[in-house]
Amino acid sequence: MRQESQTRNFDYVLRITYYASRFAYYVLLISHYVLMAGPLFADEQLTLADGGQSEYVIVRPAKSSPSQIYAGEELQTFFKQITGYELPVVTDAGGLPAKSILLGWTGHSAAIAEKVDLELLADDGFSLQTKGDHLLIVGGPVRGTLYGVYEFLEKYGGCRWFTKTHSVIPERKTWKLSPLNETRLPAFAMREPFWWPMFDGNLAARNKANGNRMELTEKHGGKVRFGKHMFVHTFNHLLSPGKYFKEHPEYFSEINGVRTAERSQLCLTNTDVLRIVTEAVLRDIREDPTAKLFSVSQNDWDGHCTCKPCLEIDTREGSPSGTMIQFVNQVAEAAEKEFPNVWIETLAYQYTRHPPKTLRPRHNVVPRLCSIECDFSLPLDVSPFPQNVKFVEDIKGWAVITDKLFIWDYTTNFGHYVGPHPNFNCLQGNVKFFRENHVVGLFEQGNYQSPHGEFAELRAWVLARLLWNPDQDIEALYDDFFRGYYGPAAKPIRNYFDQLQALTKDPGHVLRIWSNMNSPWYSEEFFATAVKLWEEAEQLTADHKVFSYHVRMSALPVMYARLVRWPEMDGRYQFEDGKFTAVGLEKDYIALASEFLKRIAEGKVTALAENSQRHESFITLLKSRTKGLKPVSIESGHLKASVIPLLGGRICSFTYGNDINILHVEKGGIDFVDLSKPLVQVEDAPYKIYSAGAASIHLGRIGRDQIPISKVISLEKEALKVTAVLENSGGRPQIVRPVLRAAFDLGDANSVFVKFGNERWFNVPAQADRNVSGTTVGLRGVASPELTLASSETGRQVGLQFSGSVDRVYIECDVRAGSTRIHVFFAAQELAANSKSEFALMLKPMPPVAGLPRVNTKGDHSPNTVVIEDCFIGLGRPGEWGEWVADDDAEDGFAAKLFNSHYEWCLQWRTDPGLFVPGAIYKVRARIRVKKTDQQGEAFWAGVYDIRNKKDQGQIAPKTEDVGETYKWYDLATWVPESEQYVWVGPGRFDKKGGKTSAIEAVFVDRFEFKKVE
Repeated sequence: MRQESQTRNFDYVLRITYYASRFAYYVLLISHYVLMAGPLFADEQLTLADGGQSEYVIVRPAKSSPSQIYAGEELQTFFKQITGYELPVVTDAGGLPAKSILLGWTGHSAAIAEKVDLELLADDGFSLQTKGDHLLIVGGPVRGTLYGVYEFLEKYGGCRWFTKTHSVIPERKTWKLSPLNETRLPAFAMREPFWWPMFDGNLAARNKANGNRMELTEKHGGKVRFGKHMFVHTFNHLLSPGKYFKEHPEYFSEINGVRTAERSQLCLTNTDVLRIVTEAVLRDIREDPTAKLFSVSQNDWDGHCTCKPCLEIDTREGSPSGTMIQFVNQVAEAAEKEFPNVWIETLAYQYTRHPPKTLRPRHNVVPRLCSIECDFSLPLDVSPFPQNVKFVEDIKGWAVITDKLFIWDYTTNFGHYVGPHPNFNCLQGNVKFFRENHVVGLFEQGNYQSPHGEFAELRAWVLARLLWNPDQDIEALYDDFFRGYYGPAAKPIRNYFDQLQALTKDPGHVLRIWSNMNSPWYSEEFFATAVKLWEEAEQLTADHKVFSYHVRMSALPVMYARLVRWPEMDGRYQFEDGKFTAVGLEKDYIALASEFLKRIAEGKVTALAENSQRHESFITLLKSRTKGLKPVSIESGHLKASVIPLLGGRICSFTYGNDINILHVEKGGIDFVDLSKPLVQVEDAPYKIYSAGAASIHLGRIGRDQIPISKVISLEKEALKVTAVLENSGGRPQIVRPVLRAAFDLGDANSVFVKFGNERWFNVPAQADRNVSGTTVGLRGVASPELTLASSETGRQVGLQFSGSVDRVYIECDVRAGSTRIHVFFAAQELAANSKSEFALMLKPMPPVAGLPRVNTKGDHSPNTVVIEDCFIGLGRPGEWGEWVADDDAEDGFAAKLFNSHYEWCLQWRTDPGLFVPGAIYKVRARIRVKKTDQQGEAFWAGVYDIRNKKDQGQIAPKTEDVGETYKWYDLATWVPESEQYVWVGPGRFDKKGGKTSAIEAVFVDRFEFKKVE
């Protein structure tokens, strides 16, 4: 029965909130400062405590709800902390004490209280009144009474609950209360500051947050809750492509005329889909009948269905929200027959954000509008950013057609939880804007994964207060928090806070939820000032443990931004004392990184970003640079190998019966990558150990990759075996391009010889004008080739055998480093959905070889020339924008082929300063051929771009009439190669909107060459 009452009251609050702006009668209600009759007994005060003693008694209903019982306990607890006196708690079963604090609607309340509309108070509202010697905290049994107690303690007792572990409770032996008579109603029926600090149930209740994620129990009055597994993005949960697609592809989206399960939605006009989803929703409700909300909502991507029936509805309604609302309405109608008090939530998100023209959500359907595309530097309705203008139009459209509009808003930087994010300028304005547009449920998503995000405690607290009453003095709230949370450091931190927020007050500055730490509004001057202010704050709190901790954790964002923004250093790893150690790094960087890691550990910060791989990679980078990384070893007989799991899962040493490591650890040892992504110099993504034995180890790459990589490294039959497994975890086939790399220390890289199988040895020439020389060997179609490497200078040799079809092997000799590195490019392979593919290497130490000719190369091998082959140049969207192909006209027999369907800068090579003479000027050219059509136009465009300074270092765009169809060298730029730059090539531009097609069939890029300018 109580659940039914809660539901009815919740509905009523929503109706009242919605109609408040439409009727003058509720003008005061919409301000959420509803004052009833004037003050009673204006000349009298209640003396609640005097000299640490009190005559008052707390009275609650004999049939109190759990939250009313807890309200009495909370009032008793904090009253004692304030005055030193513990008030007794009784029920209304006895007589009315001479002096009392009445909680809820007791048996004595009717005779004392001013008239109170209990139905209007609903679940969360309350009234505070004084009458004679009595204080009445009138509220319903759900949360109203408890909220009234917290309001009283906060407003009239000075209590502040800033975090789970930090409150400010003033001490006052004498407490007098002036007459009062006021009623409070929340601005929103569902209030969810989705921030880690606010998940604690006690803190959430004390700040009147009642959202789904908060750990609110029965004593807190519960919460507005979603059903289990039915929170958001539920299409795949309700109708799984893994279960249904093979037999029924028609259940899923038709995209470009093809039904697909990969990044797909449901076909919302299919009657079987409606039946299956409805049955699934009813099943979930039956399993969790006390929940209020169940989400029937799209997956977290586009891919909506464009079959004829779906397209007809969406075209008629002017938005894919047409099919969505029609479908969800039908599910909700069926659900209402069995569960009349349940609401069906859906998303108005990305492609469904625009409201339908004629369709209307049913009364038990809750659309949730999402602001993910918007700018958050200023309030949504103030920023001139185009997506904000569209969002304002959309919310106004939804507000007209539903009285149950929810909002999913965004209040953090998901790429950098622990990084400056100056969005406070928009918070209060956005909440007011939502209220003005009749929103009844507000979800403010922040850093939900870890403590100590950027000003996380402040945001959680301020947002909770604004969601209850958006009209509060925001500056007073800030002052209150800074003073209470940072103590003596409040002034410098407030100074920093104000300077940070000022950076994005310019309407031209756009702050998105993925903004980077090099955003244009940041400057070195700002961070220099910030460092001084935080140092001052730390000095001011050095003798106070609690405040010092708050300051040190809150200083993390400036430390993090400085580390991310640190200029590129000529650092490298060397293997010393049994671990990987970074050398060549600046001392200030090492000190800052070390302190940052120390504080991250102290604060138990486990998420620097929403993507766990980004967090792990950054932490691993800092650890490797400051502390070094110890390997994990395996042994079998005379063989021993070591692996660095957190640094690419690479094998860093391999020895046989002696201490000579045949791998070159500083050049990467043995690692494994996928050419579908830009080919990094050395793999440094962290790997997790799944299992380990004496002679083997199984590990996998951490993260959310579409094609996860795992490896089994084992010692067997006098050899090291590396088996790499690529797994397509998606719902559609994917092309994989495995690359296995191994860097060897043969004792000399100036006289390296190679042979395949039983063929003759051939030399890899080390050229005099470069320190890295390379040779490509085409093996297209050769399965499981065998390769032997040897140095004629030292006689040291190793044997390799590969399992899988290989396209080519690239062998590079770095004379100065003394390394010989091979790159084995396996043939591209289509990996079926939910399938795996294995590629393996067997590495055998071999006896010294004799009789190979000595090689003497003249010159000092300075990097006067640097050659970058096509396979090392990053290709965006392989298979869509281009691919790697065999090309007899290319110097090494292979090239990157760029398609004519676009003109993106799809081929990019990030400059590596370590390959060049520091500060020297180089001329870069590209070897390119163009296959033309019978039209005239642009053949290609290419150049060098400086990311940091946002400018071109050079660019060309030849016309088709100026190029031949054979390979030719094209000069692109002359400049000093530095970090954060890249060389790029794209197919020629054409007028897509005007219908003109490209003037080329394809562009083939063989290589880039850099020549030092003397």
